[in-house]
Amino acid sequence: MEQFEEDISSDAHTDCLIYQGVEELESEAFNRGLPEKGMRPLLANGLGFSNSEQWVADDLEHAAPFKASPVILLIDDEKPFRNVLKQVLSKAGYDVVEAADGAEGITRFYEKPADMIITDIIMPEKEGIETMIELKKDNPEIKLIAMSGGGWYGTDIDFDMAQKLGARTLDKPFALQELLDVVAELLN
Repeated sequence: MEQFEEDISSDAHTDCLIYQGVEELESEAFNRGLPEKGMRPLLANGLGFSNSEQWVADDLEHAAPFKASPVILLIDDEKPFRNVLKQVLSKAGYDVVEAADGAEGITRFYEKPADMIITDIIMPEKEGIETMIELKKDNPEIKLIAMSGGGWYGTDIDFDMAQKLGARTLDKPFALQELLDVVAELLN
């Protein structure tokens, strides 16, 4: 019984962290002047999700899923951020595979080939640019989105390299709807 209670407590805690992550992303993106749109979880008494499967979509008409769900490989070393993006993309109808860094991402890609790769640029093991180069070499048609919060030297150089590889770029933090719009545009 104690293990069951710990599991429930852990799930509620995870749901709260995801909700906080969504709120933080939306708030920071709004502060940058981007529209505050996207998917928001329904709350129960302010303690987390009323049901982790219930979401309110502000506007998903541009992110309608395909008949056969496209596979998205999501690579980011920040687990809370990755969890938020996975939830949002999954709720929009995409099949999301996760990886914590580029090396794991390459392994996951060959286990389950993806239609799109969304990757952070600055990560341990194998960073995003190196990962995109390696995957693009054997899969030139792969759709790419590169994200970065800048690091100590900014994003300009990395984003320039990512764009030369054919990637769309997103500056962290970004509005969740902005991500959904870019994903839908690239997969259509």
